[in-house]
Amino acid sequence: MEEFNTPVQRPKGLFTLLILTFINTGSAIFFGILTLLFFKPTEADLNKERVDMAKSIVELKELGLNSLVDLLERLQAMTEVLNGYFYETNIVNIVIAMLGAASGYFMLKRNHLGFHGYIVYNLLASGSLYYFVSPSLIPSVILIFNLVVSLVFVLLYAKHLSWMKGEA
Repeated sequence: MEEFNTPVQRPKGLFTLLILTFINTGSAIFFGILTLLFFKPTEADLNKERVDMAKSIVELKELGLNSLVDLLERLQAMTEVLNGYFYETNIVNIVIAMLGAASGYFMLKRNHLGFHGYIVYNLLASGSLYYFVSPSLIPSVILIFNLVVSLVFVLLYAKHLSWMKGEA
């Protein structure tokens, strides 16, 4: 009888994942708000960035690193497009981060819907660039890296799904 009254401890691995999620989403929200309020790039900032990128591209071409040249050119083009949607992209990223934080909170409270929300959060975070930027401008390495990291975290959270459902 007494074993039914004993509360089940939160798995340490889950707590570690939640801490990492809260650090990631919390910093994304915090820095997203700061960026919106104080760090909109000026035309001078954008021009300096263009010049610096052009210098880097020239140096890479001289070294014969053409695949990196292509990557930097696409990153520069992507950045140019995103600067045109400065407020929109930052607001979308803040909202997506808030979804991730809320999902983490639900998982902390043993609500398995947080796990499903976390999957949606990762898909939105990985794919939100495509709403603003043409897929041809986005280096696939960015998407692949984001999806691999997301998959690792989702699989690690999935190990604790039975605890979230109250089965453990």
